[in-house]
Amino acid sequence: MINSLNSLNRNPKSWLQQQAMLHPDAPACQWNDECWTFGELSSKVQSYADYYHRTLPESSKRVALYSENDLTAYLSILALWELGKEIQFVNTRLTANEINEQLADAETSILISAKKIMINEQVTIHPFPDSSELRELLSEEWFDNGYQEQEVASIMYTSGTTGKPKGVPQTFANHFASAQATSLSLGVEASDSWVCCVPLYHISGLSILLRSLVLAIQVILLPGFAPQQVHQLLMNGKGTYISLVTKMLKDLEPLIPDRGYSPSFKHVLLGGGPGEERVIHSCLKKQVPVMLSYGMTETCSQIVALLPEAVLTKIGSSGKALSGVSIHIQKNTKTEQMGEILVKGPSIVQCYLNQVSPESWTEDGWFHTGDWGYLDKEGYLYIVSRMSERIISGGENIFPVEIERVLLASDKIAEAIVVGCPDDTWGQTPVAYVKLREPLVDGELNDALTSLARYKHPTQIYSVSEIPKTATGKPIKRLFMTKERVKYIEYQIR
Repeated sequence: MINSLNSLNRNPKSWLQQQAMLHPDAPACQWNDECWTFGELSSKVQSYADYYHRTLPESSKRVALYSENDLTAYLSILALWELGKEIQFVNTRLTANEINEQLADAETSILISAKKIMINEQVTIHPFPDSSELRELLSEEWFDNGYQEQEVASIMYTSGTTGKPKGVPQTFANHFASAQATSLSLGVEASDSWVCCVPLYHISGLSILLRSLVLAIQVILLPGFAPQQVHQLLMNGKGTYISLVTKMLKDLEPLIPDRGYSPSFKHVLLGGGPGEERVIHSCLKKQVPVMLSYGMTETCSQIVALLPEAVLTKIGSSGKALSGVSIHIQKNTKTEQMGEILVKGPSIVQCYLNQVSPESWTEDGWFHTGDWGYLDKEGYLYIVSRMSERIISGGENIFPVEIERVLLASDKIAEAIVVGCPDDTWGQTPVAYVKLREPLVDGELNDALTSLARYKHPTQIYSVSEIPKTATGKPIKRLFMTKERVKYIEYQIR
């Protein structure tokens, strides 16, 4: 079929079809024991595209996708892009209420899912295809309606300082720039393969799929992260790169042999929050290079990276800006070293969905990250704190104000604040301090928190005598991140 496609002298817009023409026999995807070349993958994806073309309403420009990592979801993503669809990725850890809010905000009326979810009646659940519903297409029937640079490829929701999740529309141009910048920073070659054990509904996972399309590398897709499975895969010489968050690397590190993995293994790309120094040093000692990275949903994956050779000399740094990325520190005074981190570059989105929070971008295009940090004389970025008070727990973003609003909905709670607490397992977990109107037990708190995903639930909750405030009435949260908090704690509820 690929030879037939070549004979037509077509110039497809599809990145997948381009790779199928240029590298028809190169490995593209591995799932369990099955492997596909770019030629085979392109043909299979067209069968999926045909299914969705026949079964989705013609007017459905935007569709949502709810799935853990699996082959059907992977093929569906590629098929929907061939049809020119915008895909709203749904975090499977969210509650039905949270999912409904995001679908309503994006005005998405179709959710592709194998699982029945309690969603509102305005949304239709559409099934993934069964093998009996697929047919093989002739090359002249192939779809090629997507991959327009300025068109939206994906929409992911992220919370902001208001606690209300905001849709982030990521264009194909954003993704292309991100893949190219990563290639330059890591020296990615067409013969490389990338292990994907992080969720495809997160930018960390989806960016691996997109790198494959842009750079002609293989994706080794796993259903999730299982330390022993990943270890065995790398021991067998499979995968030259892998993306992990700190919790994953911490679980993998004890399994890594003293001499590391296969000589073909190149890097661990570590994201999702600060790395743990002891674990990183252990990996380097075992000849497993770790590249620290900094990025977010709005930047379409990493925009700053710290090469393994700089980890020991630039302790605490997130690294240098990738190709095409500029960093500006917005300071309150000229004498200050630190300030808010602003970034600009082709991988950074230009707005939120529905044009909310336009103040997040300056008039000349700089994006306010909400993080506080500084640049040293050599251009290395150091992140000092999260201005947005974001908590990163096991790679998941948690915003205190979202939890606080739920707690304050209880008639028994007069005031509430949530802060991040260091955790050996997850990096951070949320801890709540509440001023009560009347006694409250843990069971009542569990009932109050049911509208939130489980990972957002505070691991500890304390009753306090008061929550100190500034002159303008803003809670002084930093007091509850120090030993000084004992002055206010009455007893522990959870």
